[in-house]
Amino acid sequence: MRSNTLALFFLSFVALVGCGGDKTSSTQPESGDNPGQDNPQEVSEPCAPADEGTYRWVEEGVVFQVCENGLWTTDSVKTGKRGFDPCKFNFGAAWQGSHEDSVYYAGLDYVSVWLGDNPFYNFFEQRMVTMCLDTRATPMIYAYVIAEFGKDLGMEDCDVAKARGKQSLCVYGADLIREYFADSILYRYREYASGMAYQISYMTDGSEKFEPIWLIEPDFYQYSQMASDQSAAIKGEEQLNGGIPDSMMGVYFKQIVDTIKAYLPDAKIAADISPWVSDKDSLGLEKWFSHFDLSLIDYVSTSGGRTMANAQNIRSTNKLTWKKLYDTLKKPILADVGYSAGGNGTGHAKLWDDISNLEARAKDGVVGVMQMDAALDYPLRASYIRSRLQVDYPWCKE
Repeated sequence: MRSNTLALFFLSFVALVGCGGDKTSSTQPESGDNPGQDNPQEVSEPCAPADEGTYRWVEEGVVFQVCENGLWTTDSVKTGKRGFDPCKFNFGAAWQGSHEDSVYYAGLDYVSVWLGDNPFYNFFEQRMVTMCLDTRATPMIYAYVIAEFGKDLGMEDCDVAKARGKQSLCVYGADLIREYFADSILYRYREYASGMAYQISYMTDGSEKFEPIWLIEPDFYQYSQMASDQSAAIKGEEQLNGGIPDSMMGVYFKQIVDTIKAYLPDAKIAADISPWVSDKDSLGLEKWFSHFDLSLIDYVSTSGGRTMANAQNIRSTNKLTWKKLYDTLKKPILADVGYSAGGNGTGHAKLWDDISNLEARAKDGVVGVMQMDAALDYPLRASYIRSRLQVDYPWCKE
């Protein structure tokens, strides 16, 4: 039944190709294709005070205007490598079912989706990947499989469980892994990775590498013995029957990565660092990641939203700083913003549009930001910022 549904879906999109296939499907020119992209900025007519700081397309995907200091300033999109590139600062937005027009994503470097609440790769994820192929953005998968499977069984995220009268993943999550890891959790990873691989093989000619970013298990740390001990000391709440031994968490992580790469060998892997843990610092981080094979990890991610662009600390209530995170693990950092507890959207985080903030965070190792609740004109904002932003990443000098 599932294979027939997938076949019908792919046949309806067989003419679409993108990042991994025919480059002509892109809605923006490749670097060098736009004869005006190196021209100096041009100043046109005055703009109203109410329009200050707003953007508009002149030629969609190519030329735009921004209202600055009372004037509409014309500029053209500057493009380099399409999709996510660790040698530039990257701009991403979450996939929204209410915004499926390519204008909302064209010009962004990556598009993200939260995945885990279905036993198979479904139309929502398929449409997101199709948009990435069309706009040549990189898909980023928030692989929240353990938590979403737990929610299927009546559990809830640790920070909202009590308010919602549900069992907390900080109490019942470890037992969930012990009982269901092989036959349910890894099963879902196989279904998702194989489904994405099949879609890509059907819709592209295979001439380019397909490198989606898989962010493995936001809040993965909460199921461990180390986290359970901390939670018991801070909140009086611990994992039933004890947390998973920290060394075993590294084994589970590797099994997840191996499952993804069996179908998507060029996938990039991001590990979540759970910055919300109140006493996490660089020493705790070193101890935690000593149980992981760091060669499997390409990026580290700060899931949970509410990350700070204008401060050294990742989150306002936590010890861990952006610089300590990079200095400890030597992995480029993915920031995310625009949502709070329970995944509730908080709107576009404007501090992550400030060029001085972005340059400061880039010096700390941040290589991209994902806006969960991005403004409708975010591709325009990203084009404007990208043309003025200066970054110099140490891993690009090696």
